Amino acid sequence: GCLSTAAVAAELTDAANTAYSKYFDTARQAFLASLTRSPTANAADVAALKSAQTLVSPGGEDGIISVRGGLIHHWHARILISGVSLDDVVAVSRSYRDYPEVFGPIVAATVLADQGENLEVQFRMKESAAGMSATLDMRSRIRYVHADPGRVYSISTSEDIVEVKDAGRPTERRLPPGHDSGYLWRAGSLTRFVADDGGVYMDMETVGLSRQFPPFLGWFIEPIARRLGRRSVENSVNEFRKAVLMRPRRETTISRSFSSTKG
Repeated sequence: GCLSTAAVAAELTDAANTAYSKYFDTARQAFLASLTRSPTANAADVAALKSAQTLVSPGGEDGIISVRGGLIHHWHARILISGVSLDDVVAVSRSYRDYPEVFGPIVAATVLADQGENLEVQFRMKESAAGMSATLDMRSRIRYVHADPGRVYSISTSEDIVEVKDAGRPTERRLPPGHDSGYLWRAGSLTRFVADDGGVYMDMETVGLSRQFPPFLGWFIEPIARRLGRRSVENSVNEFRKAVLMRPRRETTISRSFSSTKG
């Protein structure tokens, strides 16, 4: 019952928004700088990945970083999808209309614009964590880059996130952005796919901004939120791997259509 207090209204402040923007920009620069590194540099990690394990770690601090007016959630997951090509993997990654059948939290997905490298996609998501639940309409801008014949990476940013009350009912209404439960205000992901070892390594980071934990309940909610944040990114890459492995194999040239320009 106490956890229901987590759903009281919160407000996205300029300070929290600025802190997130700076944090995500730093994470993006670090991600871009890491693109030339081999995913097989650590022998222990490679052995684990080849045995179909999913490696998950905090992307910063312990996965939850406190900033003025909010919390940044940063997680990192890696898998190896064996027996598939880079084109197989990129084709599934770009099949946004199929996302509701792939990822549990995604209720609907609509491609608003597709210009090859750059896409704009509208998602409806239903999530719950740490005593809060929310239905969100999220518009994401996604850029794919074919860095070289064996590597593709994508960067997704979601600044237009609207919470929906009474979703799917006659009383459905959209709350003003930044004036809601504070479940998720900003989000982004950094993903790279590298063909090697008879398959494709997938390396994904997720970064999000939420409200701070309610006073007097942070000690209780934070450990739950940390576990759920870890589980969320783990589930995402595992659901993606399953979708790739279930996809019929066929020759494609999707990844080759991307620009070789980095950035």
